[in-house]
Amino acid sequence: MMPPTAALEALTTAPLTRLENVPRNVPGLYLLHDHEQVPRYVGKTMNLRHRVWSNHCAGDENSHKFVAAYNAGRLWHSRKNALSEAGDGKVAKELRKLLAREFCRARVLPLPAISEYDLGVLEDRVRAIAPEPMNDWNDIKQIPAMEPVELVERLLDQIRWTADQRAKIDRQAARWATWKTGERAAA
Repeated sequence: MMPPTAALEALTTAPLTRLENVPRNVPGLYLLHDHEQVPRYVGKTMNLRHRVWSNHCAGDENSHKFVAAYNAGRLWHSRKNALSEAGDGKVAKELRKLLAREFCRARVLPLPAISEYDLGVLEDRVRAIAPEPMNDWNDIKQIPAMEPVELVERLLDQIRWTADQRAKIDRQAARWATWKTGERAAA
């Protein structure tokens, strides 16, 4: 197994890549970068492309890091929250996925010959020595969500969504604001 210091060095010096360019069907370590290219999460997987492209961008759970980080404002959708309307929420979820895929990046360390067990051990050891903020999104139950407003506007200009689609995400933003206000009032 690769020494953790060598793995961390290889991971942090790997090229910063668009998420669609992450290699397919290969195990390894990955480092997720937010929309400002700040490294936030060290992870492991037996299939780099599937984990980064599909799960972190398009899932619904807090373990899907880009989903959790950008689940706010016009990007907000929660299957478990009565305020989130399903039809509008699907559109917001699609926009959130597009935002992550367009503006977030990853560094990857493919490890084609590693066993799943050794990969887990290596991830733990790399995370133990990783400097801040590389572990900001590791082991927390709730990532503070935010909407990067200027990037969302830029993306909306690029994808040319209809007035109906924009109205749906605006309604989701209003629902999110209502929910957040109620959450603060209850605290």
